[in-house]
Amino acid sequence: TQNGVANGWDTRQMLRRALRPRVLVYTSILAAITLAVGLSLFMRTPLKVDVIRDRGALARMVEQGRIENVFRLQIMNATESPQRYAISVSGLPGIALDSSAEVEVLSTEVRAVAVRVQIPPETASPGSHPIQFDIRAVGDASIHVAEKAAFLVPR
Repeated sequence: TQNGVANGWDTRQMLRRALRPRVLVYTSILAAITLAVGLSLFMRTPLKVDVIRDRGALARMVEQGRIENVFRLQIMNATESPQRYAISVSGLPGIALDSSAEVEVLSTEVRAVAVRVQIPPETASPGSHPIQFDIRAVGDASIHVAEKAAFLVPR
């Protein structure tokens, strides 16, 4: 620096002045923040899903005596290309989807999909039972999300 030349400092004195504790602490904080942002961008899941229960009908009996709950899945595609997602459900014996098991979502789009989930009547007692929706990208197994929900069985 001009100050170092004017005072006649040698290289060691200039380095000591430039590498003060305050400069080193600020540099390490900036490096840690940069690393954290980079890791969060690298590790983010390009798929987000929200499960919302249909408020119109909590549970109902349908054909063949099966019990049905209706959910709305809000699927958010955070990639730059259209994606096709496969939807599955688990958690109770005999549980199955009665609606389409695949959905296409355009790039950076949020799409709401109504999903009807059915179980045989003798498989669960009355009340609330935990289930899990699994949403996977068709053709890319690394993109998947599991969301919990509750299946209601009427009395």
